[in-house]
Amino acid sequence: MTSSLTAFAVPSLRWGGDPSGGAPYVYADPSNPQNYTGFDYEFAEALASEMGMKAEFVPTDWESIVSSLQRKEFDVIIDGFEPTGDRAREVLFSKPYYLFRLQLTVRKNETAVNSLDDCKKYGKSVGTLVNCAASRLLEEGKYNLKGYQDPVGAYKDLELGRVDAVLMDVAGEMFYARSNPNLKQAGTPFQTGAYVVGIRKDEAALKAKIDSAIDVLVNNGTVEKIFRKWKLWDEEQIKLRTVKPAEIEMTSAKFNWSEGLIKLFKAALVTILLAFGAMVIAVIFGIPLAVGQSNGGRIVRILCTVYIEFFRGTPVLVQLLFLYFGLPVIGITLPGWLTAIVGLGLNYAAYESQVYRTAFQAIPERQWQVAYSLGMRPTLAFRRIIFPQAFRIALPPMTNDFVALFKDTSTAFAIAVWELATAYRELANATQSYLGIGLVVCCYYLAMSLPLAHYAHRLERKLQRKSTGILSSGADK
Repeated sequence: MTSSLTAFAVPSLRWGGDPSGGAPYVYADPSNPQNYTGFDYEFAEALASEMGMKAEFVPTDWESIVSSLQRKEFDVIIDGFEPTGDRAREVLFSKPYYLFRLQLTVRKNETAVNSLDDCKKYGKSVGTLVNCAASRLLEEGKYNLKGYQDPVGAYKDLELGRVDAVLMDVAGEMFYARSNPNLKQAGTPFQTGAYVVGIRKDEAALKAKIDSAIDVLVNNGTVEKIFRKWKLWDEEQIKLRTVKPAEIEMTSAKFNWSEGLIKLFKAALVTILLAFGAMVIAVIFGIPLAVGQSNGGRIVRILCTVYIEFFRGTPVLVQLLFLYFGLPVIGITLPGWLTAIVGLGLNYAAYESQVYRTAFQAIPERQWQVAYSLGMRPTLAFRRIIFPQAFRIALPPMTNDFVALFKDTSTAFAIAVWELATAYRELANATQSYLGIGLVVCCYYLAMSLPLAHYAHRLERKLQRKSTGILSSGADK
């Protein structure tokens, strides 16, 4: 009985997509969050059915979707996947199942920008998704590009004035921008591209089956029905019905290592800015937090403890998202880089406060008493006697935290801050050279952190020698 059931089991077509990328491709159904929906989700269901298979959705991350396909985490990619020259070296492309065009969007009150050329003419920043046809077009044209992980963040930043324009596939523009009264189209759609199914290089037989199924779905009206439902059908799609393959513009650019290294260097400078800025905030807030928690009144101690436990007990990524998207609700709109500095600084202030508190407590109470007996006021005693000794104790863990902060700047990618880790994801995903570019990025991180650790060790030894010299002279007297 079991063997007969196995014989009649329907094979699965496991397809990968990134639901965090948002509608209308594949996303959690608002009416039933346990299920997914979207035009790509419906297309995958129809494709698998035509092939006599059962569609099985495998959620994955967009940045690593090609690598996940090659690791055989799923069989095919269906997620607004565009054919590009760099991807062609790694995967096979099916026939197109949807033809899209790009649409530029600006704020309602924008009068200077009516085309993409105007963005370059007036030095306007243009936002789009990373590693897509639009991002490649903007990079090749040397536009002021700002990359995003999802359409929501791009159009939200456009509305808030953090970016001047957004260039997106018509599918994303229709769903997120067209009904927004604060935004408008700048010019008409242009540059035809295609969505295809991504297949592993060694799966030529599967590609033939998928191509055949796409032909059937296009010619019997199934594809038209799906895209009309999502209000995405237009005259471009008629080209899919012809015997001659649809003409699409496929970007193809060879990776330039010298340009890539320069790009990574610029991203490393942003990382340094974020790390140093955040550490300054952490030190400035950490010291009063430590003093307040140790020596403040009851209310002060409670407030300091609540602050410390909140920032230590919640993920820094959530804190950054809260500051970036939550503060504009109350009228406070910060640029992404400043949000990252403030958010990381406030987070690390909680950790630094515990380093300082431990260092202060390590100083014997009699040091205060001796300072008071010499006529020093508490502030002067703290500055001249207590703080120098506590600083020597706190320096090693402070250095560790600073090095950790360099790595935590990578969380800023979630709020569209282009730093070193984001640049690595972008370049590696575009070229599939995760090893080579990854080694370069590791060298950049080491080049930033090792000198800092070396200087901190030298400073620590210098302070120890100075402290030993003071104690020796005191003993001689």
